[in-house]
Amino acid sequence: MSDIRGILKLNAGGKEYKLFVGMSVLADLQSQHGQNVLEKMDPPEGASDDWMPDLNIAGDLILGALERFHSDVADRWLVDDIILENADALPRLMGTSLPDPTPPLKLDEQQPKRGKPKSRTKATA
Repeated sequence: MSDIRGILKLNAGGKEYKLFVGMSVLADLQSQHGQNVLEKMDPPEGASDDWMPDLNIAGDLILGALERFHSDVADRWLVDDIILENADALPRLMGTSLPDPTPPLKLDEQQPKRGKPKSRTKATA
């Protein structure tokens, strides 16, 4: 199986854990917390410096991200341990698994050419 992009590796309790947010995790979050679950993770306009996202969503996100590779040990207590030892776990997970999309090319922008380059020399007869 090829390497999956978007995996975040974090340590807790002397062990390494791999976290991944895929479509299944996002679907579970939408089911539990509503269609706009990712919007709820962003601070509202004018939020104070001590604003924090809904901790139920944050915990469920990290728990879901753990389950792909560590379903045998993933639980809320491990989530607590990971956050305790990795204060930046949530923003790193969001940035790794859900990076900002690259803007699409405009129709008038030059697209890279594909295939073999054509010979510029004329054939002689």
